Amino acid sequence: MTDKLASVKEYEDVYKQRAQEVTSLYFASGTDEEITLEQNRKAFKRLRLRPRVLQDVSSIDVSASLLGHRVDIPICIAPTAWHAMVHPDAEVATAKAAEKMGTCMILSMHANKSLEEVRTKTPKGLKLLNLYLFQNQTLTLDLVRRAESACYDGLAVTIDNPCVRNPTKHHNLKEFASYSRRIIDNHGYGHLEKYLQGYDLGPPHPNGLPLGIRIRDLSATWQYVDWVRSKTKLPIIIKGVLTAEDAILAVNHGADAVIVSNHGGRRLDSVPATIEALPEVVRAIGDRVEVYVDGGIRNGIDVFKALALGAKAVFVGRAILYGLAHSGEEGVHHILEILKSELIRTMQFADKLVKVVC
Repeated sequence: MTDKLASVKEYEDVYKQRAQEVTSLYFASGTDEEITLEQNRKAFKRLRLRPRVLQDVSSIDVSASLLGHRVDIPICIAPTAWHAMVHPDAEVATAKAAEKMGTCMILSMHANKSLEEVRTKTPKGLKLLNLYLFQNQTLTLDLVRRAESACYDGLAVTIDNPCVRNPTKHHNLKEFASYSRRIIDNHGYGHLEKYLQGYDLGPPHPNGLPLGIRIRDLSATWQYVDWVRSKTKLPIIIKGVLTAEDAILAVNHGADAVIVSNHGGRRLDSVPATIEALPEVVRAIGDRVEVYVDGGIRNGIDVFKALALGAKAVFVGRAILYGLAHSGEEGVHHILEILKSELIRTMQFADKLVKVVC
């Protein structure tokens, strides 16, 4: 029963106890020395609040408007791969919980369920498709057209992940490749399934290297974003921004919003924690487009700090997987409820939103 668990930390502890080691290490790991992975959490803990008191906090509204759509909570679901690794209902269960909570979900490019199936089974709510920039632009365009046909509300273009990461010493890539191959065989390769034998890509890689990684365009520049922008009227969110310079470029190249993200500490190590990078990005473009943030968020106080520093919403990844692994849709729903209630309680203690200081 989910009501016996009171925090994301408790869900995480249960997950680590129950999960297969290869799965647990894959979702929990970072890259290289895991400096950024560690700092994503520690940076939140370094921030302190300056509360005000004796204000009317009898009514707290945590709804928000994202890309012109109302969401009931500013706590959204980040794109994470292969939900079938932790629950057979995979992304459909996650999307149902997001729909029930009235919030936004970004469906991963590496989902086990297709974008069409997820949208058909969750027709309501703000839903975005995660999009990588592929060597074959026909493939990229096909995915854009499928998102449009399935009535997705936008594209989250990930720009910080051109190649395979250097896994930590704790992560056995060969073992994971074998395990992920079994997951794909049993549950499918989501919306990339149709491309396995098409677009001159050939059969699945014998060592299990994911198709979506093998075919990304390492030569992609901002002109590729221009090209995507020219092909669709869907809002484009640029995910993977950490500097004012790239934030400005993103807006200049047609972004409707940006996500301050370091890919959960899973790509380039030693980059800033996202909550540290957030103020710089907000100062640079916050008056032009909406700014969101992900990375290291584990409780409602973290959400509060991100909002106080200028984020319009936060996106949560690993915490969602902990809930999904525990009890599917119900577990994800409870994770979101916990974060919402913690956010409301923090706002009541701190007089809604106040200044955050280091």
